Amino acid sequence: MKKMAVALLGDYFTSWMGGANLLGSVLDALLRAAPAQNASVHLLMRHTNLPTSVQDGVTDFLPLRREQLNAGGPLKCLLDAAPQLEHVLFYRDLPATAQVLGLDVIGPTGENLGADFPLPWAAYIPDFQHQHLPHFFTQRERFGRDQQFRALVENSWGVFVNSGAVLADIQRFYGAAANRQRLYRFPQIFSDVAAGWQDGQATRDRLGITTPYVISCSQRWLHKQHELIITAFAEHLQAHPASPLRLVFTGERGDYRKADYAQQIERLIDHFQLRGRIHDLGLIDRHDQLQLIAGAQALVQASLFEGGPGASGVLEAALLGVPVLSSDIEVNRELTFGALQFFDRHRASSLAALLATLPLTAVERDPPYEADHIDHLHAGGGLQLLASLRSLAAAGRRPA
Repeated sequence: MKKMAVALLGDYFTSWMGGANLLGSVLDALLRAAPAQNASVHLLMRHTNLPTSVQDGVTDFLPLRREQLNAGGPLKCLLDAAPQLEHVLFYRDLPATAQVLGLDVIGPTGENLGADFPLPWAAYIPDFQHQHLPHFFTQRERFGRDQQFRALVENSWGVFVNSGAVLADIQRFYGAAANRQRLYRFPQIFSDVAAGWQDGQATRDRLGITTPYVISCSQRWLHKQHELIITAFAEHLQAHPASPLRLVFTGERGDYRKADYAQQIERLIDHFQLRGRIHDLGLIDRHDQLQLIAGAQALVQASLFEGGPGASGVLEAALLGVPVLSSDIEVNRELTFGALQFFDRHRASSLAALLATLPLTAVERDPPYEADHIDHLHAGGGLQLLASLRSLAAAGRRPA
């Protein structure tokens, strides 16, 4: 098989935690599959991510080992999800770097590299939340996203998405341009959940978490509906005052679209007098998060919108055999394994009813796959993705 060199661009995906986790998992799958496909896989980021004192020394690109980066935030999340990645390449000039590395294809990326970029490149479109929930966006943001996504469809050699719902939206909103484009859906990408198989008592003790509890792993974006989860939890405790259940949140606390949203959530917690029953841990290490998910009675995901199934810890919980209480949006129903129960995304009482059904003692888990089977499936997803990228690179031209 002919050798192939692939590069993924990290800047777009590291602009939010969910994107970083997705790209890290995709990168990990590609790296696992690369030897069987005679492929090399690189992660590239702009040199402007480096300290100012280092930037001037970058000509084409500068490779840095992961232990040299002292990464935090989304980049750390990406690296944690891709433990096999050894280096990150920081570039100044992308075409020059691509030539030096002998790249055959770039992407999927959310950056518009343009119709005249000298290499085949694949685009990534995350979702069309701005079309379905326009009240969460300004008119400028909606217009900007539409322009960006249309440019990705028109200029790239192929477009990747993470769900059937997004595929349908591309065809709905971009019509003829979508019909001419090569559209790919990511294969099911599995996360490394090994830390979740380990005893998590020491982690819970360190973080001050006592059982039983449910957990929600989402940044405080408006569409993640933290207020609905808190209201449902309060209703559960009002109906079952002897319940020992606690609620744990993880994830970043800010949403640029509503500066006071975090404070609004805090006021709601105080309104229901739940300060002693709710633990908001903020952004934590992936190892700790997996152990907390594994020790929970259930994971709760109340999102109004997602671009792919398995977001906000749902995939990890499903793989660990932890029950998932999920909002009833269609994309959540695309996950084909796991113990998922769905509630009306607009009604806190619907979630409260599911909370009342949870056992409050430790239960034996029944994961859908054994650990080694997950590794095989994860590598299999990488093989499918590399095969798609190879066919795209061999296509010879952009879609007409």
